[in-house]
Amino acid sequence: MEAGKIKNYLLYAIGEIVLVVIGILIALQINNWNEEYKDSQLEQSYYCKLLEDVNQDHVLLAQLMRDNQERILWVNKGIHLLQQEKVDRKEIVQAMQKSINKIRFNFKPSLSAFDDLKSSGKLSIIKDLTLKNKLLNYYAVLAGYGDIQDIVADASLDLYLSPAKDFEEVGFQDIDFVKAEIDTTLVELEKLKPRSFPSTQIRKQLLTEIILHLNTNARKKNVYKTMEQEVLNMKETLEKKCVTKE
Repeated sequence: MEAGKIKNYLLYAIGEIVLVVIGILIALQINNWNEEYKDSQLEQSYYCKLLEDVNQDHVLLAQLMRDNQERILWVNKGIHLLQQEKVDRKEIVQAMQKSINKIRFNFKPSLSAFDDLKSSGKLSIIKDLTLKNKLLNYYAVLAGYGDIQDIVADASLDLYLSPAKDFEEVGFQDIDFVKAEIDTTLVELEKLKPRSFPSTQIRKQLLTEIILHLNTNARKKNVYKTMEQEVLNMKETLEKKCVTKE
């Protein structure tokens, strides 16, 4: 009888231990499910945040493309003016200045969500490895295109502000925001007006310069179109991932 009691006790104890272990395993599994659910929800929220950033990229790029097209319009006006026998200096000054207006404004992608993912160490919650690689490539490619824009813009600005340029004959003093700062109590404006404009040399220099501006803006336009396709592709990908609850 004593042996039977011991046997029953051992079986009971083992059963209790098994139940405790099963309970612990179930609790761990539930906790894992909760963590996976939280990660899944967080992953989903980041897809939508990334999409918001890419939408901002699209808005910014569209504005830069409009500005670029405006510069191209002024480039063509400038070429037209320089091809005429008589050239109004104020008109050509305006056309030259407008041909590079905002030319150094560069595209900077919105990095709020992506930087947060990296700095918080949460990049691993993006389970779609193809998308993760696409995101890394997206921001790297856009940065590279930004460098191209800087190089071509600097070429135009360097020529526009070249120390070898005859700024008086070209007429920088006729630019509205420059003219507004001339103190007419000290400066005689009439003496800043050349008797004949433009000289053969200045006409040639300005035509050469504005052709460079044409090249610069045409190159930027080409780059913008390529960047736009990158943005649209990423936008389409994230729209499929960002599923908002009604």
